[in-house]
Amino acid sequence: MTQKKTYNSINQTWFKILFLFHFSFFYSVYYSKCVFSQTYSDHEIDTLDQNGKSVPYDSDGELFFHKLNEKLDPHGVQFALSWTGETAGIVRGGRRKGVDYAHQIAFSVDMDWEKIAGFKGFSTHAMILNLAGRNASSDYVGDSQIQAQEIYGGGYDRLFHMNYIYIEQQLWKDQVNIRAGRLSVGNEFASSPFACQFMLIATCGQPRSIQSQQGFTPWPGTVWGIRFLFHLTRQSYFQLGAYESSPWGTGKGGVAGFDWSTNAATGVFIPIEYSYNSEFGKDNLTGYYHIGAGLDTSRFQTWSAQAVKGNKRDNRSQFWVMMDQMIFRNDPKKDHGLYLILNYGHDSTTTSTFKDLYNVGFINKGFWKKRPYDQIGFMFTYYTVPKSLKYAQKYQMTQLSSPFNAKVLSLLNGAPAAQTNSALFELNYGISAYRGVMVMPVVEYFHHVAATKAYKDAFVIGLKTNINF
Repeated sequence: MTQKKTYNSINQTWFKILFLFHFSFFYSVYYSKCVFSQTYSDHEIDTLDQNGKSVPYDSDGELFFHKLNEKLDPHGVQFALSWTGETAGIVRGGRRKGVDYAHQIAFSVDMDWEKIAGFKGFSTHAMILNLAGRNASSDYVGDSQIQAQEIYGGGYDRLFHMNYIYIEQQLWKDQVNIRAGRLSVGNEFASSPFACQFMLIATCGQPRSIQSQQGFTPWPGTVWGIRFLFHLTRQSYFQLGAYESSPWGTGKGGVAGFDWSTNAATGVFIPIEYSYNSEFGKDNLTGYYHIGAGLDTSRFQTWSAQAVKGNKRDNRSQFWVMMDQMIFRNDPKKDHGLYLILNYGHDSTTTSTFKDLYNVGFINKGFWKKRPYDQIGFMFTYYTVPKSLKYAQKYQMTQLSSPFNAKVLSLLNGAPAAQTNSALFELNYGISAYRGVMVMPVVEYFHHVAATKAYKDAFVIGLKTNINF
């Protein structure tokens, strides 16, 4: 008992220290004229990626690599380095109070071989990561479904992890784009430019239900794959791909990301998607629309079969509809306006951890003239789990000789009780502290933690910081 009290006392002390540190940092940065002068150059970063897709205007650019990359661009080489840190403190509800920190350091190299050696339309891309920290959702919130810190979503804790490495080829006057190599499905499909401007993994990098399945490999996992993209018009495109489907922890490159064998593969994941980038009205109200679906040819043991130790198996399929639409423009900058965000994802019910998931929210960029690069965001998420999973969990509970104790045992899906539905809220304010530096205080709320009533609703205060070097 004394040891437990000592642990809790130490844990609460650290929470107070971190909270006061973050508050003082936020306060000093906000009122420092040298940091918040925002005397940025008027240089506009290209708003189209290598596929011709629209991406958000990066108002702050980079700290160091911007000028270097300008000099290297004629030679076909580009570097990028970023750090994202996320601290989440559970102040009420959940399993217990506490604070966790997680971060990601990413370094990438992009090489345009048309400029280097004259190979028309050919390029290569590679990224390495450093991933560290702990998961506040599993440690303190008690949620097996939604991470309070999206940066921990991959479940890695590695000094060095090889992320993606692939070749890219543009054909027929850039109307067709092909990527092949070690790829992440989430880098290509169901991708929103605003998804990771929230700290909950409910939206980053895709709506959670989409990326929760084995075949749809999200960041930072990569598998062998190939993707074809066809530009239909200047504003629309269609893409499809084929990717290795392997169980978590076995087919995503291993500890360091260099295990590229396919020994663990159980099938192929086949996604398709149609996307449209809007520019409505005289104010060019930009928007990003995606309609897609995916099928995993692997055969998975159904929830009911897992509960009774049977052999029944089924495929997994899913579809999604996503919209990020500017409804009011604040200034002429590419993505400075009020965006309405609507997402819906549905998964097959016999083998998936989610049934339906909805995201409804907004991001407002450039709304304050005195601070044109700040932003504010709000996101509401509601999801349900399949009834077959709930019934399988209830069956497990009836088979126990003693009452179920969530502190000792767990059910299918790592749940603390039979699962039904959950609602989550996030409110954040992104402070553009300097070129390439974004500091974002965050408030999160978990209603029905882990889609159960096993714990009290959790209230989380966090800080997300992103630096593009």
